[in-house]
Amino acid sequence: MKKILALILSVCMLFALSTAALADLPDQYDLVMTFGAETGSVYAMGIQIGEHINSLAPGITCTVKVGSAGSNVLLLAAQETVIAHSQSDTIHEALIGEGIFEEPVTGVYGIASVMESVLHIAVPADAPVNSVRDVVEQKYPLKVSVGTQGSGIESLFRKVLAYYGATYEDIAAWGGKVEYLNIGNASTLFTDGQLNAVSVLAGMPYATISEIAASRKIKLLSLDADAIEALTTQGYLTKVIPAGTYSGQEADVATVGVVITVCASANADEEVIYEVTKFLNSAEGIEILGNVNAGFKNFMTGPESGISGIELELHPGAARYYREAGVLQ
Repeated sequence: MKKILALILSVCMLFALSTAALADLPDQYDLVMTFGAETGSVYAMGIQIGEHINSLAPGITCTVKVGSAGSNVLLLAAQETVIAHSQSDTIHEALIGEGIFEEPVTGVYGIASVMESVLHIAVPADAPVNSVRDVVEQKYPLKVSVGTQGSGIESLFRKVLAYYGATYEDIAAWGGKVEYLNIGNASTLFTDGQLNAVSVLAGMPYATISEIAASRKIKLLSLDADAIEALTTQGYLTKVIPAGTYSGQEADVATVGVVITVCASANADEEVIYEVTKFLNSAEGIEILGNVNAGFKNFMTGPESGISGIELELHPGAARYYREAGVLQ
């Protein structure tokens, strides 16, 4: 009988603690989230965050909007969105006032690192180039999609070209062209032969690149070691796309990547951010996001990965979660 009473008491205490925690969430709140393109996995992550928060507090209105790494930082700083994604290179530029940021940006806080995205530049397998250096030295007429304007991939593609002393105008002068397309439209044009290159920042393996490789033989362009080293000073990571990641890929491909980070604005509700942080670092959250994109599951291991690579100050709600998890003092 004593064991039964003790068990009942334990259950009641857990219920009381859970109820108390949920009671701290606002009854009504506009949780506006700005992520990537609707066809992308980062946007889908926003949907999953909204569904989780609504399971805890149905009165909270969750809205997911389309955005990009650069514009999202500005929206957060202006408190025009509550949660948004960005990436390590863009955040680095924002903090020091470089790139698209005319001055250092403030009022943006970290929640969790969720995935590494790796630069892929796919071309037909019979293209006479194997690296970005080859493209520039041969003045190859690259007809390439670089992502939407202001996106992380577009910014990175410009920097890669700049390292080799080339610009979009040079590509056009060589008989090529630069298109600002999302990966869905770009893959269609590539498969149809209207483009001879498509670039994307994504986890590995990335479903759309796998689909392209299944319908048309491709190869991935590599970067020189010196170019990679130069880019690591700008918030990028040294990465390798292992041989066999995609159909027909027989060798490792040297490239760079970024850490995708979920961020919050200064006015974000602390309890909401606490629950979002908890979800993103939980076994349940990792499993849900892993079903969206294997890149999430490959990167996310819990609180340890959640705080890795974040250059931003943590939002108070996020910091409280990481302290409770024992990974932050």
